[in-house]
Amino acid sequence: MKKILALSSLLILISVNSQVHRFYYELTYKPNKDSATTEKEMMVLDVAKDESLFLPYKQLEYDSVLTANIKKAREFGAEIDKELMTKKPPLLSYRISKFKDGNLGFKDFIGISEYYIYSEKPNLKWNITNEKEKIEIYNAQKATTNFGGRSWIAWFTTDIPIQDGPYKFSGLPGLVIKLEDSGNNYSWILKGNKKLTHNIEINKLNYLESQMGEAKKIPKSAFEKRSAEYRKNPMSQMLRSFDEKDVELMKKLKEEETRLKKQISFYNNPIEVD
Repeated sequence: MKKILALSSLLILISVNSQVHRFYYELTYKPNKDSATTEKEMMVLDVAKDESLFLPYKQLEYDSVLTANIKKAREFGAEIDKELMTKKPPLLSYRISKFKDGNLGFKDFIGISEYYIYSEKPNLKWNITNEKEKIEIYNAQKATTNFGGRSWIAWFTTDIPIQDGPYKFSGLPGLVIKLEDSGNNYSWILKGNKKLTHNIEINKLNYLESQMGEAKKIPKSAFEKRSAEYRKNPMSQMLRSFDEKDVELMKKLKEEETRLKKQISFYNNPIEVD
């Protein structure tokens, strides 16, 4: 793992314009706004010539395994591994495609079967300061902005001439290598990079899209509305889909509803608060 995540700015400068380059960011965040505890997640930023893709590494692995299983079953007429297909997906599941003109596409699940995409052009107004610092092997400079109801501090480096960074953040004259909000709720820090041999298109679709087609396009406001509805009643659609006379099934669904509500109530500290 250390070999894969070895930091090398020279390698990036030589190859970034000719192939996909992956950057690994460690995310540290507070899942609950009332708690001092934090959780960690590895994220990846795949940068190609004209676009980039940001997503959780666990989701990437999850999709890869399930997609391979489905493909194998279809090619050889075998049964799909039901145990694998019923495995719970990672908690973080979003994918963000970012383009040179500042537009992005945000894809994510609501529940386990609803998959949406909305377009957005974040209005990031960066204030680049004169403050500089050495972070890992990079010469970094501080910049600040407001986004999603939070104030953000970014450290970027012109050693890597890529105007990109974690999550929806981009537009600085170099790669963002550290990003955190003023309340210490979310923090991303660059941990390493490597070159990829495959095309960026391979990781754009998740396992669900490989079966059912691309995510449904909706406005961001509609996504937020549906997400709020789900948080209040996470099993409402599923409960309506089954026969209420099946007592045992209804019992299991209610148990799952209780579990989901508990999880939702705990993870109540989103990146964007407005």
